Amino acid sequence: MTFNLDHIDVAIINSLMEDGRKSFRQVSREIKVSAPTVELRFDRMRKQGIIKSIEPLLNIEKIEDIITGLVYLKANPLELSNVVDKISKMSEIKSIFTITGDYNLVIKIIAKDLDQMNRILNEKIYTIGGIISVSLQIITKIIKDEPGFTIKEGQSLKAKCIYCYNDIKNHTRTIRINHSEKFFCCNSCLTLYKQRYGEKFDIISK
Repeated sequence: MTFNLDHIDVAIINSLMEDGRKSFRQVSREIKVSAPTVELRFDRMRKQGIIKSIEPLLNIEKIEDIITGLVYLKANPLELSNVVDKISKMSEIKSIFTITGDYNLVIKIIAKDLDQMNRILNEKIYTIGGIISVSLQIITKIIKDEPGFTIKEGQSLKAKCIYCYNDIKNHTRTIRINHSEKFFCCNSCLTLYKQRYGEKFDIISK
C-alpha cells in the first residue's frame, strides 16, 4: 500500500532537512500552520517510518583518528539474506546497500585506523559464510555528502502498520482518532491496538 504526501508534509520535511534542531513552533511559523498540526504530522510520519530520526550530522573529516571505508561484497544470492542479517548486527557497520553489478552489497565502515578496518574485515566479514569476494575502498576526501533529497507534493510512500510496523502490502484498515488517521495491515493488529490502548475510534475503511 502507498499513500501520498501533501504540501504540509512536504513543507515539514523540507524545513527539518534544512535544520533538524528546529522546534515544532519554529517550523509552524515558517510553513504557516499551527504547532499542534506540525507535531501531529511529524508523529505520523515518524510512526510510518518516513522520518527515521533527527540527529546531528557529523563531519568525519573534522574528527581525528577516523577513517571511512566502502566495502563491496559479492555474496551467494541464496545466502544473501543471511549475510545481510549478520552484517546488520555489527556496530561498526553504519550503512548497508544492495546493489547491481559484479557485487551485490556495499557497506560503510567507520574505524579509527586501517589496522582496525582490516581487523573488522578479517575477524568479522570474512568469517561470514556465503561471501564470495570482498573489495575495500578507503574514502580519502569527502567532496559532497548530503543526507537528504528533494521530495514533492504527491510523492508516493509505503505505509506501515501503526501496531506491528510492518509494511502494508495489500489490504489496509484505516481508523480516525481525534481527526488523525492511523493505518493497520490487518484486523488482528487493529483489534490488538484497541485492546492495548482502549481508544474509541471510527473505522474508515475495511
